[in-house]
Amino acid sequence: MDRLAFRFHNELIDKMHIAKKECHYNPTRFNQMISEIGGVETAKKLIDKAMRKGDCSDGFRTLYILNRLDLTMEDSVCKEEYQTLFSKELIEYCRHLLNG
Repeated sequence: MDRLAFRFHNELIDKMHIAKKECHYNPTRFNQMISEIGGVETAKKLIDKAMRKGDCSDGFRTLYILNRLDLTMEDSVCKEEYQTLFSKELIEYCRHLLNG
């Protein structure tokens, strides 16, 4: 895993810990996916699936209800520093969700 992907991966893990502590939300399947395939691939798979369905991820929906979009993987994907890890289409979809 390259340095940038490693930082992204760790950011998602940090966000999970915050969500669990502050929001009492424990995304078990998301955590499992990150452990198995890493943060970048997890984000790509889940967001691609949401794009195909024309929806959002379950985690996004939960954190939206909790008013904590800052803890979503979509928020991380849209950060300038991580944009080289993702396609323009995926980034735009995340922006649309965050701003919609």
